[in-house]
Amino acid sequence: MIEKFNYKKNLNIDPGRGLLNGQGRGTLSTCRYGFFPMSYNGCEIIAIYNMRYLLGIPAELRDIAKEVYPYGHAFCGVFGTWPFAIGKYFKDNGIRVKYNKVYNSFKEDFAPRKYAVITFWNARNPFKGIHTVAIENTQEGLRIYNKTNGTTEPVTVNSIDDYMDEHRFICGYTAL
Repeated sequence: MIEKFNYKKNLNIDPGRGLLNGQGRGTLSTCRYGFFPMSYNGCEIIAIYNMRYLLGIPAELRDIAKEVYPYGHAFCGVFGTWPFAIGKYFKDNGIRVKYNKVYNSFKEDFAPRKYAVITFWNARNPFKGIHTVAIENTQEGLRIYNKTNGTTEPVTVNSIDDYMDEHRFICGYTAL
């Protein structure tokens, strides 16, 4: 029910075009998911959007949010989206991914690939919540989309290990 209300509200919001970064900035921050603005809980929806964009099969952010919410919201969006819902979304939309919940297995699968979505505990502290991002293997290193609420451009680090040193891995979906 609330996803329909939010969908109507989100129709009047232009979150931006292309890859989305900085969920706490600009009009992107005012898009709704559950009982909250996406600045609070939209990282999984934004990661799905960014992965689709990177794969060359873009979709509207509002459509993704409306589709995922009924089966994916974590307590009306209080905790964002359950990470397993990301895989269901990809499967339901014919996007081939490989799921991993073991970090070393994920690294092996992702190494020869280009794109993935990862979910992790913030700052290795479960009380800081989780965050989900789309990532890309590039010649310069690992490019991270929507790294933080306030980072409005992608951030590139040397490697996935460098990035995960700051976090505790929960799961990943590597695009096949």
